Amino acid sequence: MLQALLLLLLAALLAPALTRLLPRHAGACLALLPLGIFLWLLSHMGSIADGQVLEQRVSWIAALQIAVHLRLDGLSLLFGLLISGIGSLIVLYAAGYLEQHRQLGRFYAYLLLFMLAMLGLVLADDLILLFVFWELTSVASFLLIGFQHDKPEARRAALQALLITGGGGLALLAGLLLLGGVAQTWQISSLDAAQVQGHALFPAIMLLVLLGCFSKSAQLPFHLWLPNAMNAPTPVSAFLHSATMVKAGVFLLARLNPSLGGSLGWSSLLIAFGAATALLGALLAIRQTDLKRLLAYTTVAVLGQLTMLIGSNTPYGLQAFVLYLVAHSLYKAALFMAVGAIDHATGTREYPRLGGLWRFMPLTGCAVALAAFSNAGLPPFFGFIAKEFKYSGLLELGLVGGLITTVMILTNALLFAAAGLVFVKSFLGPPGAYPRQPHEVSLPLWLGPLLLALGGFLLGAWNSWPETWLVNTAVQNIASGPVDVSLYLWGGFTPALLASLLTISLGLAFYLRRDLLLKLLGRLQWFWQFSGDLLWDRLLKRVFAVAALTASAFQHGSLRQHLALLALCISLLLGIGITWLGWPLAPFDLHQASLPALLAASLSLLGALGAAWLPGRLSLVAALGLSGLGLTLLFFLMQAPDVAMTMLMVESLGVVLLALIYRRMPRVAPQGRGLAWPRALLAGLFGLSIGLALLVSSAAPLPGDLAQWYLANSYGQGHGANVVNVILVDFRAFDTLGEIVVVALAMLAAASLLGRTPAKLGTGDPVFASSLLLEGLKPLVWLLLGASLLLLWRGHNLPGGGFIGGLTAAAGCVLLVLMHGPASAERLLRLRPRTLMGIGLAVALLAASLGLLGGGAFFQAHWLWLGELPLGTPLLFDLGVYLCVFGASLHLFQRLTAEEHAA
Repeated sequence: MLQALLLLLLAALLAPALTRLLPRHAGACLALLPLGIFLWLLSHMGSIADGQVLEQRVSWIAALQIAVHLRLDGLSLLFGLLISGIGSLIVLYAAGYLEQHRQLGRFYAYLLLFMLAMLGLVLADDLILLFVFWELTSVASFLLIGFQHDKPEARRAALQALLITGGGGLALLAGLLLLGGVAQTWQISSLDAAQVQGHALFPAIMLLVLLGCFSKSAQLPFHLWLPNAMNAPTPVSAFLHSATMVKAGVFLLARLNPSLGGSLGWSSLLIAFGAATALLGALLAIRQTDLKRLLAYTTVAVLGQLTMLIGSNTPYGLQAFVLYLVAHSLYKAALFMAVGAIDHATGTREYPRLGGLWRFMPLTGCAVALAAFSNAGLPPFFGFIAKEFKYSGLLELGLVGGLITTVMILTNALLFAAAGLVFVKSFLGPPGAYPRQPHEVSLPLWLGPLLLALGGFLLGAWNSWPETWLVNTAVQNIASGPVDVSLYLWGGFTPALLASLLTISLGLAFYLRRDLLLKLLGRLQWFWQFSGDLLWDRLLKRVFAVAALTASAFQHGSLRQHLALLALCISLLLGIGITWLGWPLAPFDLHQASLPALLAASLSLLGALGAAWLPGRLSLVAALGLSGLGLTLLFFLMQAPDVAMTMLMVESLGVVLLALIYRRMPRVAPQGRGLAWPRALLAGLFGLSIGLALLVSSAAPLPGDLAQWYLANSYGQGHGANVVNVILVDFRAFDTLGEIVVVALAMLAAASLLGRTPAKLGTGDPVFASSLLLEGLKPLVWLLLGASLLLLWRGHNLPGGGFIGGLTAAAGCVLLVLMHGPASAERLLRLRPRTLMGIGLAVALLAASLGLLGGGAFFQAHWLWLGELPLGTPLLFDLGVYLCVFGASLHLFQRLTAEEHAA
């Protein structure tokens, strides 16, 4: 399972390059991966149907008992088959639909990333892991909805979907954290219903979880983002907003139903909101003329019914949920893709302008006919069985169920009429007023709709197969107890059959008299004036207004004032905290300090005073360098060579960096001496508060004598005598990975603020025109580069390491850049700095992932002994750190000097 997710991630990363390499066949190649996952899931269907469960666990955050715990049971198998099966057809469909799009490779990447997120979501058996994938679906859908970012409506729809689903995700995170704390486990399959529902926090957990699920599954009042998301390309609409993403909300409701379901509040809220969403979606659907928006609103209606069926919690209701879920995914994905084909062939999606398409598009017409029949709930389609079980499940609720059934008859009759508009109005009858002459579309555009529509027919006609292998196992996973699953096309003359006949009759009447129906609905002007989009726009406008008002009070544009306020607040908070703790300072005896240490501290203090009082920017740079040199000497005297060397390289590069920046800044008029006094006082207060905070923290004992543990285990477990380096690349390598990612992102962001790199980089700088200086510095460049490799190699046992080595190599190349220009460094390295960063991060991730071999943990070290020389993944990880730091530092300096050297 984990391998499938990693393969999808790899495919998403390689998709743009593959599309450039194989522009005509990339879609077919990429579709093979989800197809392979689909076949792999099919191979496990028999064992899952027998009651077995496939699990895979990799330790993630061991201290919090959080793991990458994947679980394949009946429910996750059902969703996995839908995601991978429909996903493979969507990738193939996108190859034909967006064939000429210049960003098709990026689209494939986004699509596969979303497929990864959804597959991880349904397989996750850990609450935190589930939330990570949940949020990844929101990010991926934002990218897909806003794919055509040159269109304002696409950008607006993407932002709306992200804000609504992201806001719900925050509520869901709070609910999941409370749920894990109350249940005392993060594993979903281990949740105990009695323990959770008997806790005082259960109402809060239930409401927070429902808020997150309702926002994702477009329940009232969060339904408005789904129709607007139809501004995305049709492959996105067919995959995300009919078959997968919007089902994430109902999936989580179903997954948590055994532990949260059964209470009166849970059932009441799901039934009430689900029924209201279903009726509203059906009413809004019948008023649309754009086929894509019509299908979008019918999706809202079906999502409401699915939510309602989970809330019913009856045997028939839960069976109907699974049946309706599969039926809707098949016919709605087929209809969306077919509507995209119609738009592609005729130039319009407006059904008043369509008609008689059967003679031009017979294959697409067959797909639309089969899918529409299942949508309408006609026998022997799977949609008919789902509708029968839905009515049976609602009628099991008694009087309340009867009232809800009446509402659902009206809703499904409207959906029946909508299905007639999609097929009968578009494909039968006289020809329409097409913008261009219709024609049958290519194979990738009609194959997917036809296969999915046939699937809805075959599953209904031979329903014994899905009953045994698919539906039964999924129902048992979402029910609180055993459920007897038995599918049928003919169950006799039952109240459910009468409700179905009434639905079909009423649906025919709505279709035949749709003009009268629209006229009657049009009289409810007061109702349609309450536009969710209008309310959303007004709400967003007020939020931006409040944000602007708040920002204007604080974002005044003065960096000096920002820093002063920040320093003052930190000083006051630290002072209050230290006073509240009773001033527990560590003992400090000035007489124990050595004379060299006092001299180093004095040197650092002298540099700080110089930075505060000396005029001119270059004087400031020199003073800061002097202060840093004093701190470096102090660390050397305190027997911390790794920290001292890092400090030395950072200070050296920092001085050069500031000098280059100040060369590009405009001159400013010198300020009066009177203005320096308040800043000096504030700086002294800030320094004093930080010093006291360090003394307070030094007084607190480390838990379990952590330092002694590292000293005792560094050589035995990490095979390194340099404890600092072993901690960085082995014991706490995860922290180091985060740090180098931050370094890379910070350098990229800082470099981007400097503007675009000139297309042609110069080769020299007149400031360093002295031949003697140029020739004299060349050996120093090679010396620094050689020293950097030595520091990298010896860092595990002696002072050094990847971080120090990367900074040293950067210092050597910075000299080269200053002497000969940015192009010289690129010619020497044969790689661009950004490429070095990417390679470094990839090598670091590879070293971390190698720990997974043999069932180990992420970042677990593996060692290879060459005689008495240990070579392990920590050295490989350190190499990644070296390359990332080297590339990031060089990238920033190269951009700083690029404009000065440009020809």
